Amino acid sequence: MSSRIADMRVFALGYCTREVLRELKQLSKENKKRMMLVMDEYGQAQQAENIPEHIRSQFRFHDCRVTELTSGKQIVMRLDTQGGFTNSNKVTFDGVDEIIRQDEHILGSYWIYNELYRTDCGYEVHILFSGEGMPELIIRCADIVVEQE
Repeated sequence: MSSRIADMRVFALGYCTREVLRELKQLSKENKKRMMLVMDEYGQAQQAENIPEHIRSQFRFHDCRVTELTSGKQIVMRLDTQGGFTNSNKVTFDGVDEIIRQDEHILGSYWIYNELYRTDCGYEVHILFSGEGMPELIIRCADIVVEQE
């Protein structure tokens, strides 16, 4: 397709031939279908995890900013929920068995994505944050307690 675009700078401003535009719209439709398939598969996989509903329904911290993070056998994370989708502002990961990954720069960043998995001894939690290097926190713990302080 790029061979049919005379000037990338003009294309970047949103100008192209009708033929290129038709091809891009078709490509966009195909990409959307593939994305929806992947999202459906992900949703089914997460629903298949044996996560208690009281945890699953409260684990909604997208766009909440991390204001405190303590480590140890118990990891406590406090969040500024302004702009988020919850009023619960404290998450406690009890009985931390293993910290698989804990990147720098989590404090002050925004929670943007998470996955929960059931393990033999509790849960495995994967959290992705916004900011420098897209920091991650991946832990295994016995229990998760969500609270509003």
